[in-house]
Amino acid sequence: MSTISTSDHIDRRHASEARLRVAIFLCPRQTAQLQAAMESRDEICVADSWDSLETLIRVEPLSVVVFNPAADGTMDVSRACRLIRRYGSIPFVAYVPLDAPFMRGIAQMSNDGLRELVVIRSNDSPGRFRETLATVSSVQELSGLVEKLQPFFQRLPIFLTQVMIDALRHPHKYGSAEDIAAAAGMTVSGLYRSFRRARMSSPKNYVVGARVFRGLLYLMDAGFSIRDIAAKLGYTHPRIFAHQIECVLGERPSEIRHSLDVQQSIEKLVVWFGSRDASVAEPCFENLATTSFALGDPSANQACVTA
Repeated sequence: MSTISTSDHIDRRHASEARLRVAIFLCPRQTAQLQAAMESRDEICVADSWDSLETLIRVEPLSVVVFNPAADGTMDVSRACRLIRRYGSIPFVAYVPLDAPFMRGIAQMSNDGLRELVVIRSNDSPGRFRETLATVSSVQELSGLVEKLQPFFQRLPIFLTQVMIDALRHPHKYGSAEDIAAAAGMTVSGLYRSFRRARMSSPKNYVVGARVFRGLLYLMDAGFSIRDIAAKLGYTHPRIFAHQIECVLGERPSEIRHSLDVQQSIEKLVVWFGSRDASVAEPCFENLATTSFALGDPSANQACVTA
């Protein structure tokens, strides 16, 4: 059984071990340096303009965005600030030289929510660079949810707990109970037995709950439409996402967006993950037969490649 006792310990360790999916808008030399920092399991989505960067942010499930405000040859701090403001749930990291024009821009972007700064030939050694990206990609709300799920996780094998936390972080990677079982190196029947021993609802419910959790965080950002969020999570149609988030949280996405209470929503998710009443969960699966979980697969987007 799992011997991890605190959510902070789980999340810190898991953040350092987790795969990263990074969108970049950089000069060629900076791109090469970032590629050297990435590990084989990481993925890089390359933008060649501000417009293509925003498209990646809107539709790709990203861990972090790394950019140079002058990547296209012209300093555009205002465009960077606009993206940072509109997509606050995605951490933005500026990768720049230590020059006066850039430092003035950094001050402005920091006021708008820039998460971190990496300076060329200063703190961009491969190991340090990746550690920085892993740290900023840690999701605060994930720590809170993991803490509340500890009574369940403590009854599970540690390797399964790690996969289930990864599913909360990267739900587009887990479209079914079979995906969770395969990642944990166990059979589907063994997975269901583990869930019963942990007094959790079911692996199928967990897949839906993980997607709803990430969708909840995306709803915090004005820049994401419901269609964008559905695509990021791997749904073929936004109505399926809307149906499932209403089923789990009791409100439509538009209502949640305008009266978001993250802590209350996390409490509802904990109830969902622990519910053994099949009649509560069944309505959420009415449309799952028409759901595709391939949209979030990096192989579907040629801009994203394994590092």
